[in-house]
Amino acid sequence: MRNTLSEASSPYLQQHKDNPVHWQQWSDEVLAMAKQLDKPILLSVGYSSCHWCHVMAHESFEDDEIAAVMNDLFINIKLDREERPDLDKTYQLAHQLLNRQAGGWPLTAVLDPKTLVPFFSGTYFPKQPRYGLPAFTELLTNISTVFKQRRDEITEQNGRLSDALKTVASGGAEEKGEVDSLARELAESIIERHDSRYGGMEGAPKFPQPAVWHAALHLTQSKELIAVTAEQLEQVVRRSLDGFSRYGLFDHLAGGFFRYCVDERWEIPHFEKMLYDNGQLLSLLSEAGHYFADGDLMQSVDLTIGWLQEQMLSPEGGYYSALDADSLDAEGRSREGAYYCWDAKEMEFLDEQEQRFAKAYYGLDEAANFEGEWHLVTRKPWREIADVLDIHQKQAPILMESARQQLKMVRDKRELPFRDDKVITSWNALTLQGLLLAKKAGSKAVSEERVNECLNFLHEKVWRDSKLTACFKDGQAYQDGFLDDYGYLAKALLLRLSDRFDQQHWQWLMLLCQSLWEQFADQQQGGFYFTASEQEVVITRHKSWSDDAMPSSSAQALEALWVVAEMTNNTEWLTFVEKSLKQASVEAKQAPLQYPSVIRLLEVWSQGLELWVIRGESFELPSWQEYLSTGLKPGCWVFGVEHGVNDVSLESKFPATDGMAAYCCRERQCFPALNDFEALKRFVEKQV
Repeated sequence: MRNTLSEASSPYLQQHKDNPVHWQQWSDEVLAMAKQLDKPILLSVGYSSCHWCHVMAHESFEDDEIAAVMNDLFINIKLDREERPDLDKTYQLAHQLLNRQAGGWPLTAVLDPKTLVPFFSGTYFPKQPRYGLPAFTELLTNISTVFKQRRDEITEQNGRLSDALKTVASGGAEEKGEVDSLARELAESIIERHDSRYGGMEGAPKFPQPAVWHAALHLTQSKELIAVTAEQLEQVVRRSLDGFSRYGLFDHLAGGFFRYCVDERWEIPHFEKMLYDNGQLLSLLSEAGHYFADGDLMQSVDLTIGWLQEQMLSPEGGYYSALDADSLDAEGRSREGAYYCWDAKEMEFLDEQEQRFAKAYYGLDEAANFEGEWHLVTRKPWREIADVLDIHQKQAPILMESARQQLKMVRDKRELPFRDDKVITSWNALTLQGLLLAKKAGSKAVSEERVNECLNFLHEKVWRDSKLTACFKDGQAYQDGFLDDYGYLAKALLLRLSDRFDQQHWQWLMLLCQSLWEQFADQQQGGFYFTASEQEVVITRHKSWSDDAMPSSSAQALEALWVVAEMTNNTEWLTFVEKSLKQASVEAKQAPLQYPSVIRLLEVWSQGLELWVIRGESFELPSWQEYLSTGLKPGCWVFGVEHGVNDVSLESKFPATDGMAAYCCRERQCFPALNDFEALKRFVEKQV
């Protein structure tokens, strides 16, 4: 055998093409060979910007002696979790069941070649014993011995694990009728567990968890919460968003958010930047910044959009996946954070007043906070810094922006961390959602042209024969799409149509929803499978409502199906929506903090979806649409359809007229058309 990763598309797999390990890609041929040889499969799962993946690769996979042991005892498969999220979900869940604790990356699993069920699973293992972990070669030898000598026990364990995987992956909770409102439980849990000093949730490491805070923001409008709880929740949300955007999670020079922080103060991040985090945080900060009229949050939005344009945009119009945490420092050594951190002397090119302000604002007048250097944070608002330094409030923003731009110019000369140039459909769909919500919030950094470029990329490059592909690289789309590709894109198209309705994107949305219904929906029980009915199934098909680093694709898919069903009078889909939400509520009741997207959707269900379709001339539509869309209105969708868009799917319920017509469906009833703006205002005021 030989290492075959030079043939791979994935940048992560390409990073391992020169390893002495005989790495293989996941394929039917390789799996069949392992089965024929009856040789256990060592599955190593990671991604290109994963720091500990790099550490394990350098320590073990580049070592000839360790590679010899691996090659002798195992069939070695290297997997990019971003290309195959279906397999990653399966083996992460298996890891949790085997070890009674969460997994992570790198994931190291050993599979029975006959069943592909893992009988051992761990994460990072060192070359030499440390951190309470055995040496990797010792571990491998012991695993191989167990596989040869205790096969019956492995087979028995695999049977139990396989059954458990199927139960958990299919959403094992049974429907038990109506469940009390979960909005209050979730709100109280967030209030109780949030970090009152620094924002976010208590403890370390700290992840931003956008799905939790997005739900919390929307629940501030819930009728289920008493006024005191709603006010507390709003304060908690604002404190948390300040924590995300003011401290070390955010790149204050170029924009963009890091993946998480290692401490409770949001001071020092793990320096990788992931597209899926930034897409979600764009959505969250745009909605919150607009609602709270918070210019600092909107500044973070604008800078992040600028970073996406500058460092992450592909020539085809999609966005790349990630920037690594590690890069080369001035001495040519690869180390974490080298691109982002500063020596105070590097500030000396600024003029005296700029330098004085920048050092105070970015914390360089305090002790170095990362390995003898400074990672920039802004613990004090610029207005407070201006007061302390006796700088006029109108001059301070000018100094701040001048210093930022000059520091960025110096940093831009450093070597950029490794960039994973895969373009992932689902992550781009989340980013498109963020761009559209930023546009709605009034961000000047996002243009109609940029939105269209991203839309065109998704339609022209990864939409093939009425199907989505999950990945795009080097001019090629590959890997059949998963639920998150379809669900996130369907939600993005809803946002696009609420911004500007056109027949092409409406037709595309209906095709996506039809695919969700035919290929992913569990039409009998409710909910969605992560893989399409015609895709490869390894052990089981996953079905889950929970959020993790990514928002629940089931919840976003269901929301899209629901809105389209309301617009087109599809009663079969509406019945499915109700059945699915009942199923989801039973799961969510068990651990509300793990299901914020579902609980947000259940809250909309309890209060009733509000749907507006306005038909009329293009010059009149914006004022009507703006009036109906202003404010934070969870569960309210407003679509302005110009004369000339005469899709038959809309005509029966929302027929075009000679003049303006606004149709409203809310609280499970539809009202007669409103034909003038004053009548519209009277209707809305009466409903409040």
